[in-house]
Amino acid sequence: MRFKFPILAITLEAVIIILYALFITYDDGANAKLAALNTTIPEDPFYKLYPSFQDVHVMIFVGFGFLMTFLKRYGFSSVGFNLLIAAFGLQWGTLMQGWLHHSDDGKIKVNILSLINADFSTATVLISFGAILGKTSPIQLLIMTLLEITIFACNEHLVTGILK
Repeated sequence: MRFKFPILAITLEAVIIILYALFITYDDGANAKLAALNTTIPEDPFYKLYPSFQDVHVMIFVGFGFLMTFLKRYGFSSVGFNLLIAAFGLQWGTLMQGWLHHSDDGKIKVNILSLINADFSTATVLISFGAILGKTSPIQLLIMTLLEITIFACNEHLVTGILK
């Protein structure tokens, strides 16, 4: 009973590492090996999107994390659970949105836009986390993150890709 959460967390992280090794590659603009061949700084979309990425990322880790500290009994655990959900959610969101939206030749190209989209998918879980804080265990939070991001990515693909 005592080791359920660490076993689940380590297993899920091992699965994500394997999936990243199999399916993830850097976008040409994000690949450090191609930096010498890259476009000039003003033309690179990375530099236009990076401030937005910073803003959303700070909202995910700092904003939602400290928003939940208002509860007396769950102040410290809310920050820890927020970091757990955010870290796992960003990894899983990158995979799910990549499989449904950006998969070319079986590989998911990671760039600044895919990271921003993963941040938004993680925000949905953190909003739900605010409603159930103090009522769930870390195991339930990991399962909720896995399911909610999967449903979010499928719903987004349905609305933006199929129904337009």
